[in-house]
Amino acid sequence: MKYFLVGIKGTGLSHLAAYLAKGGNEVEGCDVSEDFFTSEILKGITVHPLDAPLPSGVDLIVYSTSYENRMVSAMEEGRKTGVKALSYPQMLAVLSSSMPALAVCGTHGKSTTCAAASFLASSLSLPFGSVYGSFLLGEEKVFHDGDEGLIIEACEYQDHFMLYDPAVLTVTSIEFDHPDYFEDLDAVKRSFRNRVTSLKKGAVVVYNTDISRYVKDWQSERPDLVFIGYGDRGPFSLSKNADDNWTLTGVEGSFICHEKNAAIVYDYIAAAVSLSALMLYRDNRTVSASSVAAFLPQMLSSIRDFPGLAARGEVVKTEDGITYIDDYAHHPHEIKVCLDNLRRKYPGRRIIALFMPHTASRTRALMKDFVTVLSAFDALFIQNVYSSARSDGGNEASLQLYKALEKKVFRTFYGRLNSVAYCDSDDEAVMRTASFLIPGDVLVTLGAGDNRALIDRIASAGRIS
Repeated sequence: MKYFLVGIKGTGLSHLAAYLAKGGNEVEGCDVSEDFFTSEILKGITVHPLDAPLPSGVDLIVYSTSYENRMVSAMEEGRKTGVKALSYPQMLAVLSSSMPALAVCGTHGKSTTCAAASFLASSLSLPFGSVYGSFLLGEEKVFHDGDEGLIIEACEYQDHFMLYDPAVLTVTSIEFDHPDYFEDLDAVKRSFRNRVTSLKKGAVVVYNTDISRYVKDWQSERPDLVFIGYGDRGPFSLSKNADDNWTLTGVEGSFICHEKNAAIVYDYIAAAVSLSALMLYRDNRTVSASSVAAFLPQMLSSIRDFPGLAARGEVVKTEDGITYIDDYAHHPHEIKVCLDNLRRKYPGRRIIALFMPHTASRTRALMKDFVTVLSAFDALFIQNVYSSARSDGGNEASLQLYKALEKKVFRTFYGRLNSVAYCDSDDEAVMRTASFLIPGDVLVTLGAGDNRALIDRIASAGRIS
């Protein structure tokens, strides 16, 4: 089958393109000319300019939702010639309905959990595949070993996750986010409740015990579903050993994980528990905490080899004594986890962030939380809001954030931030950041935008100066 993907360089579409290509399909696509970090997994796939015509022989167009209402030549031509078109979430729904699926949802931790589950499935040679909004580091970036199971990232934005019909639904967290769609936290909670209570009979819900207060209501409404918790208050809880290994309640022995932050290790636990549940469901076996536990020792023994995933604490380069890291964190909670992880990995070093807010509505709605968490960096360079397709405001949100943080610099007892600057352009961001860095610093390009591309320029500018 021949697919044409519009917006193919995006994190989700690029992974889908590689998944479909590995499955033996012919895949092409179009996108803007800028380089994306996803180019690594698009090698061998033809990427046309955004205004290119639709190639001949295309059976199905799949488009990023950001292009749904934009005039793209290939989509216009497809409409005229009758070529069927599906959005990215609709395509995931088609794939996930054709085989037992694990759908990972939650405000945070979705991509990491999907990546870990994908890695574990590959390690166990399972005939599964995966599609999510990032990719594994190392040679085997995309996993497609068969069509007996699928691991997908299920985003709550615009209730996209309601399209899917998974056998296993994993809920990692529930917090207020996407204020351009959800009015408040109650609206977010209602969305997740609707997602859980509309699952097919006998489906499995794996959940972080941090959200147990919501799960009680879900269980009373859908007693036919199987609920399995993990987390500090559940049957699968972590403890750190003196030798830096980890122990999981209910599982014999310990396991090695290079991560030092329990919040991230719990994403790996979620992956192992969820994948075990999917295996049991596929084989028509009873799914329970005890039956899942039987698979966990083998899975946890593989965690030590997990290579990590792109743009999640990824070390991009180390040069002249400076470590350059890229992280997708763009919500206050995610930024807090990211910074905590960096403090653990690089004790005693200055942690400096080049932060590109994403989106204006999120920045405004969570301003107080952003100020609190960002003031814990040693220094901060704030860029303009990432120009996403949501078009929910201008750069005044970045300026407002900068001014609020600037006050923190003069009130050091509120946090450790001692330097903050606003950068109105990429050129200014490169110049100011490069001139500030000294050997021993850790610079993290932070956010869901495209400032990762500035790392090489900052390193080069630093050498010149």
